[in-house]
Amino acid sequence: MRRDPEQRAAPPGDSRRPRIHQPTGHGGPRPTRTADILRPTFGRFLWNAYDHIGLLVLANLLWVALCLPVLTAPAATAGLFFLARKIANGEEAHLRDLLAGFRRDLLPASKAGAFTLIAGFVLWVAVDFYSHLGGWARLPGMLLAGALIWAGLFLLLMHAHLHPLIADGERTLRKTLRKAALLTLDNVGYTVGVAVQALLVALLCLLTGAGLILILGSALAVLLATGHRELLKRYFPDSPEAQEPEDTRRWRDVLRPWEAPKGR
Repeated sequence: MRRDPEQRAAPPGDSRRPRIHQPTGHGGPRPTRTADILRPTFGRFLWNAYDHIGLLVLANLLWVALCLPVLTAPAATAGLFFLARKIANGEEAHLRDLLAGFRRDLLPASKAGAFTLIAGFVLWVAVDFYSHLGGWARLPGMLLAGALIWAGLFLLLMHAHLHPLIADGERTLRKTLRKAALLTLDNVGYTVGVAVQALLVALLCLLTGAGLILILGSALAVLLATGHRELLKRYFPDSPEAQEPEDTRRWRDVLRPWEAPKGR
């Protein structure tokens, strides 16, 4: 969804965020339900993947190759999300867009990756330390370890928004983390729901075996980018994207694509 960098994905608590419709009575507008975001997210993701299956396979193979040096993995993932964002927005997408995103988001993605690695390591060490305290400190230690486990889970859920925000143009680590945290807090149902959808996609790729190498990363990127686009409609209800019709294609259109109506 096209927005000025200062207004993109403006999360709750940001004074620039457009207001979400609130209930005004029996006939007035209602807040967007979680299911109203998750249902079109998964449907549009499936058709986005279907329409670009060849590109996604090539992109995934290139992403895997770029991740092999390890240090370049965050930037490679940012490039993958840059490509996925174009697909989710219905724009013309090419494999070179992954490399363009790699170069553009190298610094912010590397910072986000370093933060995730350091924060995850600190949380793991802290949980291990507090959970092994003995004597009078055993109960407080277990409580602290439990709280830190929840903090780690929250950090993990934030990643449903982190790379989509970077692909949207967020540059600074502080602002990106802040918006990702606020979006997670304001949309717990959606964030958990899209994480479950991502797990289902990952499980399907695992069961197929070859899917782990051929399409897992690019499929998850398209899913999260599509979900991010659908979520932003909640904050920008008057945007052109929020008024677009639903994709009317059905499963039979997979077998007879020449008869399928255009999704968007």
